[in-house]
Amino acid sequence: MRQLCLIFFVLFGVYSFSQGSKQALIVVHVETPVKAEFKQKIYAYHFLNGHFTGREEILVVNGKQGGKDYIRTDLGTCTTYKDRYMITGIGNIIDLKEKKILFDGRANLVRCSGDSAIFYTNDFAKGKFYSVYNFKTKTYGEVKNLTFKAKLGQDVEYDKTAMPIKLNLYPQNKPKVELVKDAGYGQITKDGKIPDPPMWWIDNTTFIYTYYNKENTEISFYKVNADSKNATLMGKIPFKPGNQTPIVTKEDKYVTTLNYGDKIVLVNSKNDKVEEMNFTYPLNGFAAEVKSTPQGRRVLLANNNKELGKYPFQLKNFKSTENTVALVRELIVGTESYQQGMAVWNYEQMKFEKVDADEVLTLVGWINE
Repeated sequence: MRQLCLIFFVLFGVYSFSQGSKQALIVVHVETPVKAEFKQKIYAYHFLNGHFTGREEILVVNGKQGGKDYIRTDLGTCTTYKDRYMITGIGNIIDLKEKKILFDGRANLVRCSGDSAIFYTNDFAKGKFYSVYNFKTKTYGEVKNLTFKAKLGQDVEYDKTAMPIKLNLYPQNKPKVELVKDAGYGQITKDGKIPDPPMWWIDNTTFIYTYYNKENTEISFYKVNADSKNATLMGKIPFKPGNQTPIVTKEDKYVTTLNYGDKIVLVNSKNDKVEEMNFTYPLNGFAAEVKSTPQGRRVLLANNNKELGKYPFQLKNFKSTENTVALVRELIVGTESYQQGMAVWNYEQMKFEKVDADEVLTLVGWINE
């Protein structure tokens, strides 16, 4: 009887594990011949315990419409919500279950909460305002409440009318306040434009901004108190001029990472620490080597630094979830790279499994099924 109970619990555990491990990786492919419309095919790649079981086409969307950007899955970072909704880096919303576009406008996602996605717009023509998409009623609208605030901090903007750049505070119903007279020279790009340097709030009175020197060879990180105007130098990193603006990710309450392509910088506001990272910030237990070699980047199980494999891939195409991670393999020939399908960690067999996939534009992320 005791043996029968033991067998039952073992079988029940295996059954539960299998039943609870169905996941889908949302992948966007591009049809290269149709450049005018920039068609993007959204697929769900299905996995059971990390083993590929098949894929299904969800939706085909146009990246261009009327000569302008429309639905773009390749700009910024896509977000999945409630294992059903996909929000692009420019604010488009797609229902992966109903297989349709819910919102084709543009806005900056602040956060998702409950049945809502909250956005912020700061546009010269449109102005500054919050907006909300309600997933339950499938409606989108501007927030009319003037006191509504969805994110930390106050209204601080860069003034780039002259060099060096300035940082101004715009208190509600009060004259502007010059917070920082010399905020650097910004990132110099090939097209002559100067994007706003990264800046983020720690709380409602304290923020961090990045100071690019005139030669664009160094970036300094400053912590500023908006009330006292006191600024503290947290650290500096060397920098090479380039067109790629950094991807800023808030990892937790204190840690923010900036991905500059060939380097990742970690900024810890708790201990005022700035450092370059050898591996990406661990997510779901996985991390990838930042700098690539001709043989590729190492993938680690971050909790014990166990190396799982080494592949050439781009960090933007490295997506993890509980127990598994996916990447888009590449073949490097000189300065050219050619995709070689995906590699997905099969946690039953404890090895990477090759999954055929051509012309991957974006790995969006994982959802539970």
